Amino acid sequence: MKPEQLKHSIFSTTLEKQYGSRAPDFSKRFLKWFLENIFRLDEFETDDACVDAKHDKGIDAVYVDDISEIVFIIQSKTKTSDKAELGDTELRDFAGTMRQLDSKKKIDELTGETKNTRLKQALLRSSVAEKVEAGYEVRGVFITNVLGNIDAKSYLAKVNDIDFFDAKEISQEYVDLEVDGGISENFNFDVSDSDVIEYDAGGAAARIFLAPALNLTKMKGISDGTLFEQNVRLSLGNTKVNKSIKDSIRQKKEHKNFPLYHNGINVLCGMITKEDHQEIVVQDYVVVNGAQSLTSLLSERAKITDDLKILVKLIETKGDAALSQKITRNSNNQNSIKSRDLKSNHNIQQRLKVEVRKCSGDKIAYEIKQGENNKGKEIISNEGAGLVLLAADLDQPWSCHQKYKIMDELHSDIFGRPSVTGHRVIALWKCFQATKTALPHIENTSFANYTLTKYFLLYAVMSIIKDDRDGARVLADIDKVVEKGRVDKFVEGFSDLASAAANDLNAEIASEEDEHFDYKNYLKSQKWSKSTAAKMLAQHKKDVLRKKADPIGKIFKGMIE
Repeated sequence: MKPEQLKHSIFSTTLEKQYGSRAPDFSKRFLKWFLENIFRLDEFETDDACVDAKHDKGIDAVYVDDISEIVFIIQSKTKTSDKAELGDTELRDFAGTMRQLDSKKKIDELTGETKNTRLKQALLRSSVAEKVEAGYEVRGVFITNVLGNIDAKSYLAKVNDIDFFDAKEISQEYVDLEVDGGISENFNFDVSDSDVIEYDAGGAAARIFLAPALNLTKMKGISDGTLFEQNVRLSLGNTKVNKSIKDSIRQKKEHKNFPLYHNGINVLCGMITKEDHQEIVVQDYVVVNGAQSLTSLLSERAKITDDLKILVKLIETKGDAALSQKITRNSNNQNSIKSRDLKSNHNIQQRLKVEVRKCSGDKIAYEIKQGENNKGKEIISNEGAGLVLLAADLDQPWSCHQKYKIMDELHSDIFGRPSVTGHRVIALWKCFQATKTALPHIENTSFANYTLTKYFLLYAVMSIIKDDRDGARVLADIDKVVEKGRVDKFVEGFSDLASAAANDLNAEIASEEDEHFDYKNYLKSQKWSKSTAAKMLAQHKKDVLRKKADPIGKIFKGMIE
């Protein structure tokens, strides 16, 4: 990505397409895009972090990283003029905002006096005051879609608690996961100042050596992610590990000790074509462990000295795909591998991948690993499918914000059932997509645009369908619906029910629409979700009796005969 691609005249269309249903304007869409693509939060964490509204005290988002023990205070300033720059005025104002959160006393005062209920709820929900008192660092993150001018850079040089992301910095951090992966050409590793350990094991030849960091930054595919195609997860953004790497790079006196602090990188290559005391030349290469180190090195390239070297484990696989997968899986990782990554080769996930491809005529791809090359196809991620199954099949929409459980402790419950087929995944996924067309019927737009609301609405409508004998029968035989080419008709019926349910939901939440209506907490409550869905079911039954709504049997008539 280039800095000019973030300009309002260019980027606004992309953001509207991706975030139009979740944020009302360019500024709020840009903030959510940044949190998900640069800060690497998921959509649930992003929605919970955002507090941007009137009386926000200069705070657009609050995110607490309990691993790094950091409270991030985020402000976004967007410009609509393509010629605009950002100076130091906004940054100075933001520094003043930061001073409102540097102690428990000040945070308590801010919580008590702010008229922005979203900010108040976020501070209370994340226990920000208590965590700052316990020693959490408070860091500011200032983001903008334009370039910072010389005044901005001069001011930032004087402060150390604000991370600044202008168009240039964002473009360097962004990793495009839609690009093709792997580098199909040669690369020369500089080994002129290192001993090389040679190790041959069966079908693979390994070389272990120290390479100059500047040499490694010349590897192609670091900035756009193509170099890391086989990595089980790409650069993880602002993690504690990344910050540690960058801190070591910035301290020149520590450069000689860099190999002592960091695990290095693992590189697979198709073939070693040349090696001597000066260089090792490889053909067709990919980095399977080390995305964090290399992306950090590239972003801090100007600070690298000749003393900074990286431990490299180079493995020649000669095209053995099975060996490559095993090496990737078992490589020593600086961050723990996520459960989704470890489940990517699980037989259930592999089976669903094949089934979705076959029953969709290769038009839909079931993505089991982020970064797969599925251009031109509709994508259903296995994690996304798991959330849909959790809400629609297991009736637990209140747990859908806990995405980490999908491929971990809940994996067997969600996916390990005979009824979970490629057909079912496609049908329920399409129903989930249909909830988006019903959301505009919800009068409370903030509630409607909250990510967890879609899962609650999916659950509520499925509860209505399951309560009916004919509806339950159709859901049980959903494979036949897809096989007979009737899935679109099924989804159309679901969509009509969802729109009606959304209208009924307005009445249920109307009495709670005051400053105490913390829907971000309510939607995570099993009690509230069950109670509200039960009321919506009761309303549907009344409407059927009064002939204001069609019975489920009529809506889905002829689906499986």
